[in-house]
Amino acid sequence: MPTSYRYNPDTGTIDLGGHHVATTKKYRDVQANGWAAFVVDDLPSIDPWTPRMLEIRGRAETVATGGRGLRPGFGEPFIRLHPLRINSFGIE
Repeated sequence: MPTSYRYNPDTGTIDLGGHHVATTKKYRDVQANGWAAFVVDDLPSIDPWTPRMLEIRGRAETVATGGRGLRPGFGEPFIRLHPLRINSFGIE
């Protein structure tokens, strides 16, 4: 599911959000089990075909307030992902 994100250097986390993130299945799943995965896919060129991908998995928490101050596109609630495992493809 598309989402807004940003790296938070103060906490070493990836903050995930959107205008209505608190109504999503991902938000409810994080509340229920405390884990999340986040994937960024990119195709910088189709000639030659050069796909790349970054997957981040880890412990996650829902945060009820403060999202609007993080970046445009965030509502108040957001998800904070604490990276534990990072996989990549096509990224040097």
